[in-house]
Amino acid sequence: LFVAYTSTVHAFTNHEVAPLSFSSPSRCVFGSSHNIPLSSTSHCSSNCFGIGQETSKSFVFTTTSLASVNDDDLSTDGPFTTAASKNAEEDLFFDGRTTIALVGGQSLLVFAAVIAAFFFHTPNYGFGPDISFSTEALLRGVVYTGPLFLLAYVLDYMEDDFPALQDVSKATQRSVIALLGGTFKPALALITSMALGAAAGFGEEMLFRGVCQYELAEQFGIPVALALSSIVFGALHAVTPLYAILATVASVYFGWLYIDAGNLAVPIVTHAVYDLGALCWA
Repeated sequence: LFVAYTSTVHAFTNHEVAPLSFSSPSRCVFGSSHNIPLSSTSHCSSNCFGIGQETSKSFVFTTTSLASVNDDDLSTDGPFTTAASKNAEEDLFFDGRTTIALVGGQSLLVFAAVIAAFFFHTPNYGFGPDISFSTEALLRGVVYTGPLFLLAYVLDYMEDDFPALQDVSKATQRSVIALLGGTFKPALALITSMALGAAAGFGEEMLFRGVCQYELAEQFGIPVALALSSIVFGALHAVTPLYAILATVASVYFGWLYIDAGNLAVPIVTHAVYDLGALCWA
């Protein structure tokens, strides 16, 4: 995570990037996994930015920070390319090394979970007891993404009336710029979404549910374990106060799935599949 953070800061502070300029509001995607600080030279006056293609506007709750965008959010002097000119201009915001660093940083959580599991003698390297990627577990994991999409719909409906939700949306701009730049890249978007979804699904669930929640439950009981692991999860994603709260709620949900199924594969699949879908949409 430190590598991902410093690589992104380096990418923005060592390139001549024009300030962001926007002309109209839009709803965005936000998440709890990848919160990348933009350099102080960037200024945002609305919720979203364009990446060179017409897309629907929607607020999607994910565990990965990205944004839904629309061309008409751009001012005429903005740095982003439009659909007509994107082939003629260089994407000033995209650096493949930054994308690789971010995916790699997220993947480090898997190694952190394995090391923690070794230290605490957690079963199955952090996967916990009774881990099974059976067909039933995979299907349950996919089905359990439903409440998360429902939450996204509710947040989308409420966003215009709550500045705190708009602040959460603005925070996602940093991740989009860092990951995909300012032009439409469908192949890169799919590959990056799959990589980040898998890394978050395995890494975060192994560390926070498979190790933290499991070991805390052994010592203090399930309610305390669920509460403490979720609070820590939310605190580590405190881009804004509401962002931290939403991340905590998501963590409670993933923790409940682990308790209910007794199989870490279920929240892993739910986490990964939802992130994949939301990131591809973004």
